[in-house]
Amino acid sequence: MTSLPTINALVDVVLMDGEAYQSRVEDMSGKRLTVAAPFGVVPADVPKIGASMELAWVAGDRRQAVDVRLVELSREQPPRWSLEAVGSIRLQTRRNYVRGGGGEWVEVRHGGSTYKGRVIDLSEGGVRCRMLEDRFERDDRVDVKVSLETESITLSGTVLFVRRDPDNATYDVIITYETSEIIGRAIRGYVLRREMEERRRNRESVANAG
Repeated sequence: MTSLPTINALVDVVLMDGEAYQSRVEDMSGKRLTVAAPFGVVPADVPKIGASMELAWVAGDRRQAVDVRLVELSREQPPRWSLEAVGSIRLQTRRNYVRGGGGEWVEVRHGGSTYKGRVIDLSEGGVRCRMLEDRFERDDRVDVKVSLETESITLSGTVLFVRRDPDNATYDVIITYETSEIIGRAIRGYVLRREMEERRRNRESVANAG
């Protein structure tokens, strides 16, 4: 049976920017857990009360996670954070990268021309996009520009796969790339924020329906 981590369990606290910090469960009561202030979080990055984040841990051979909300910051030494679980516990896949998003504009430049499309999903290791034109072949070197909220990122990558979607007369193109730590963090944080927002909307929809 899936349950929240127990006292003394090692956990990762994942902030909204996608950065994960190690911690340990010090106390728990119902859906509220008290954890040691995550190691490595500088004072300027400490989130505000009410901020959303993710708590992840390993149970047996499975990695689990749950959305949480920061409800209290203790002033005692050592400092502690009180977190309240606000969603269902879920299993996390062991893929190398967090993947998500979808619907963002993407521009792929190849052979001196630029082609526009829409993101299906993306990660810090690659993007799957839907294009209107059949302009790409496997192993093509391309530049890809993706719009993430208020900023855009441009990366050089390689076409891994092209598949025609006959139902929509479009082409699904998978492009892989390597990112710097800064760009990787920006993508990871964006994907996690999108996931948390979607889960929040789903919870509100269920609550309103009830």
